[in-house]
Amino acid sequence: MARVYFASSRVKNFRDWWVPEQSLLRKMERVFFAAGLDKIVDGTVGIKVHLGEPGDVHYLRPAYVSKMVEIIRSLGGEAMVVETSGLGWTPGRTSASKHLESARRNGFCEETIGAPIVMIDGDMGIDCLEGSVGARGLGKLDSMIVMSHSTGHIQAGYGGALKNLGLGCVTKAGKYRVHFEGLPRINDKCDLCGECLRVCPVDAIQGNVITERCVGCIACVDVCGKGAVEIREVPSDKLSRMIAENASEVVEAVEKIGYINLIVDVLPHCDCHPHSDIPVTPDIGVLASTDPVAIDRASIDLINKSPGIPTSEAEEVGALSSGTDKFALINPQTNWRLQLETAEKLGIGRQDYEFIEI
Repeated sequence: MARVYFASSRVKNFRDWWVPEQSLLRKMERVFFAAGLDKIVDGTVGIKVHLGEPGDVHYLRPAYVSKMVEIIRSLGGEAMVVETSGLGWTPGRTSASKHLESARRNGFCEETIGAPIVMIDGDMGIDCLEGSVGARGLGKLDSMIVMSHSTGHIQAGYGGALKNLGLGCVTKAGKYRVHFEGLPRINDKCDLCGECLRVCPVDAIQGNVITERCVGCIACVDVCGKGAVEIREVPSDKLSRMIAENASEVVEAVEKIGYINLIVDVLPHCDCHPHSDIPVTPDIGVLASTDPVAIDRASIDLINKSPGIPTSEAEEVGALSSGTDKFALINPQTNWRLQLETAEKLGIGRQDYEFIEI
């Protein structure tokens, strides 16, 4: 049974005025060491964190990452923040340069966090490990700390450590197979304008046919203004399972991984959106574990035990009471359990855990 260590966001002695040890940053440090994540730090250490879509104002703040950089360096590790590009070509975060600019706009740069940001899937987001959808740069890491923002997810139900692995550490090919099935297809709206040919990074388009060379970046979909390129979305149950499948490839690529989940600003959706809804629960705290399945299950359990926030989506769907399955009610077309159950079957971790509050 995995151990999950927890520290609450609550500061009961706030009237004492100067209590820096009650900062959530200091509490994050304490659960980090309590969970033994210091023993994971070795050599080149990647800090995996979602840097937020511009327009979203509830992503994890740079201060959390800066603190983690400080901890890793105190242990002799060489820290770098690692990230991958999103699907497509025209929206934000879809290439290394666009993602780094988005990160800068959200306050993430070497000056603010104290470490470089490295796009581990290359300039176009398609550089992968051999025989895997894992980003190629994973192979250069000796260890990794996965810092995740616990949120809802409109397709998977919940996003936490497993999602940060299974979508955040993979190339566009890995993201594509989570969201879509089969190759993109060119339909009869195509007039052979050639826009898709100009953006395809692997020359996978021959005439009006997308060949097996396709890596699923969907740049062709983005640039086609005629709706001539079709893609088929997967059902939410398959999407949840594929997140776990991808996560299993990532944990195989990096031998030493530790996990931090921050249950703050708990949105009904993930940080990939260019907006932020009202959080559905009050801030709860920070968890640490060496097991991504256990830490996600513990995070969901804490969120479900928490009361919801009036005026948020929790009130809209009748999830204000403690004990309600908030993500099941908020996104009823999803099943957050599938992600965890699949990961457990794949041997990534276990849902049963020992909860230790510090």
